[in-house]
Formats: sequence, C-alpha cells, structure tokens
Amino acid sequence: MLFTVAAQAQQAAIQPVQPTLSTVTARLSAGPLETGVANVSATDSALVVSSTAMLPLTPQPVLKPTTNQHESGASQRELRIWKTLLIAQHSAAAFDAWTTRSSIESGNGYERNVLVRPFASSPAIYPALQVAPLAFDYLSHRMMRSENRLFRKTWWLPQAASTVASLWCGSRNLRVASLKR
Repeated sequence: MLFTVAAQAQQAAIQPVQPTLSTVTARLSAGPLETGVANVSATDSALVVSSTAMLPLTPQPVLKPTTNQHESGASQRELRIWKTLLIAQHSAAAFDAWTTRSSIESGNGYERNVLVRPFASSPAIYPALQVAPLAFDYLSHRMMRSENRLFRKTWWLPQAASTVASLWCGSRNLRVASLKR
C-alpha cells in the first residue's frame, strides 16, 4: 500500500503542469528613455507589469565605485608626517634616556618611573625607553587607517604627546643634573 501511494505521487510529479495563468505580452524599450507596455492581456491583476520594470536594450555605461580615503589607506602627506613624528619621538626618547643617565651619575637625580628604574643606571635604559614610542607609533598608524573619522583626524596626537613628554622629562633631567649641592 505504501508503494502504491509513492508511485502515484511520483507520477503526479512527472506529469507536466498546464499553465492556468494568462500570458503577459509586453514591448521592450528600444532606448533608456523609451519605456512602456504595449499589449497586456491578463485576467489576474498580479501579472500586470509596470513600465518602470522594463529594462532598456541599449548598453549602459559601467560606473566605477568610488573609494573613501580610509579605504585606500593614508595619503603620502600623512605618511611623511607620521615618519617625521616617528623620528622626532624616538630622538626625544633617546634624549630623555641620555639626560636621565647623566642626572643619576651626577648624584642629583633618580628615576621616578618604576618600570624603567632597573635600567636607569645602565646603558639598557636606551632600548627600555624606546618601547613606549614603538607602541605609540603602532597606535598612530592604526588610527590613521581607521574607519572612525575622529581617529583619522587625530592620529598624530599619541606621537606628538609622547615627543613632548620625552622632551619635557629630558629638559628637567638637565636642570636636575646641573644643580649644586
């Protein structure tokens, strides 16, 4: 019995279905401005095709998508500024390391930064003070290429702030080193 029901279902699926809906006859437009439906014969209102649904037969120009600044990356001017800030920032950190060592050797100063204090009295302070500028370089580069408009406009702030901080600390170290006891 199960086989009989399955055989009847298969046979019903094989038989062609006769279309019961009316045919829509439409004239395709010859140009992009000439659209319209010429001859529509339909009994069902769902089959009526509007004139805006017709596609033109003439080829249309291919438009290239526009890219935003952040999608294509940073401009050459921004990269030049970023590299200049990179050099200034690492030079200021080296200046801070040199003045820190000289103020400690003079006996008037000491390192206040707990993380750098183990390196303060040795030449290892030079690479130790380059870690923060490397992090700020990476952060600035990511901000420059960000999709956030605020980050793209202020990408230079971390590098500039680090440069100013290192120069201020270095100048303070020079004053401390030259103090008379």
